[in-house]
Amino acid sequence: MPGTVQPATEVLLHHGPHVVTLRASLRAAVALESLPGGIASVWDGIARQKLATFHAVIRASATDRAEADRLIAHAATHPLAHFAHCAQAACLALIAAYLPVDQGEATTSTGTSDKPLSEHFADLYRYGTGWLGWPPSEVWNASPAELEAAFMAHVDRLVMLTPGADTPEDTAAKDAQRNANVAAGLDPDFDREGLRALKAKHSA
Repeated sequence: MPGTVQPATEVLLHHGPHVVTLRASLRAAVALESLPGGIASVWDGIARQKLATFHAVIRASATDRAEADRLIAHAATHPLAHFAHCAQAACLALIAAYLPVDQGEATTSTGTSDKPLSEHFADLYRYGTGWLGWPPSEVWNASPAELEAAFMAHVDRLVMLTPGADTPEDTAAKDAQRNANVAAGLDPDFDREGLRALKAKHSA
């Protein structure tokens, strides 16, 4: 579970008389991941200052789509250099909000180490609307980190209200043991730690 929970990142993009708020919401994340190459390609396009990438990020994440279109139209009538500088900084800040806080961790709090981002985002939508019961509009507007934190809090509450239920840590330990058993050619449900404890008890 994330150690520090913060509201979804919002970045202001100014150009001429126009100001657009870019929000790192689940809606924007899904839209950007659905582009060719996904968010990784979007990051590369921003770094290369590709105009099409700037437009895609602005339109996907703007809280006011009409104002976003006006800003883009205004930028098209002015030299590209100034707009590219402002847009690149804002878009990089937005995409960075989707990255894990601890880059040393191999998985997120919901265990998505090998899961495509598109599936992870779909899971978060299902958690928000199904498990948490939030309206779809609230789920789409929340950030992935907010949804993860809320879902894990919900799971913790269910564990507390269900005597004898496994915690997420217990489940992860059991899954690790099953995988180790399979790799060793043993029955997945074989309790090696239990066998060691039994042997130690009888040899004591």
